[in-house]
Amino acid sequence: MRAQNTTLTERALKNFSPTEATLANLDMTATEEPPRRRGRPPSGGREAILEATLAILREHGIANLTSREVAARAGVSDASVYYHFGDRAGLLQAVFEHGMKPLKFMFGLEPETMDPPTVLRGAFDSLERFFDDVLPVLHAAQADPELRAALGSYVEAKNLGPHKGVQMLGAYLRAEQAAGRVSPDADPDAIALLVIDAAFGRAARRQMLLQHSKEPLPSSDAVLAEINRLLR
Repeated sequence: MRAQNTTLTERALKNFSPTEATLANLDMTATEEPPRRRGRPPSGGREAILEATLAILREHGIANLTSREVAARAGVSDASVYYHFGDRAGLLQAVFEHGMKPLKFMFGLEPETMDPPTVLRGAFDSLERFFDDVLPVLHAAQADPELRAALGSYVEAKNLGPHKGVQMLGAYLRAEQAAGRVSPDADPDAIALLVIDAAFGRAARRQMLLQHSKEPLPSSDAVLAEINRLLR
């Protein structure tokens, strides 16, 4: 029997137990301190630099992303930015990795512990936060051929992309389908992709300044309610 009184966060944390191989594959290690470089002692925090970089990308794009501007925002020395990340490509890659943290919810989605509507809600919220953080990085990379090539190589080497989310969420829905809690006519992978694309769309509209229209769009609750209909 599913627990009724645990919160979504508690359930997610309870079930988050990825293997070392899984974590290595996604490289979700953005908050770990890198090996120290001799002769260049750090004078600031890595997390502060990542947050400052993301803020600059959101407000001004890649044109204003200089080590001096990042350092001023983060309250660290200019040298500290180079110490931690080396160059702009290394900095963007680290911000991308940092943005993947919300996706931890997608691990450990086991039948019997969370029902499909709860999982879809949690996955949607996690994906929306993920896109909020990584879309500025992707937009920045598109404006610079070198950065685009570097980030593209990283994504390809780590085998990242929407197929990962489809695999994890689709596997959970198939298990629920086998247990009789999801309609046999439902397509788990297609539904997983609908959730991913809906989260992407909401994040993209915010960043493209298309969220201020006088014509209201359906809420995330309304979108998820329709997606959940496909499971029944």
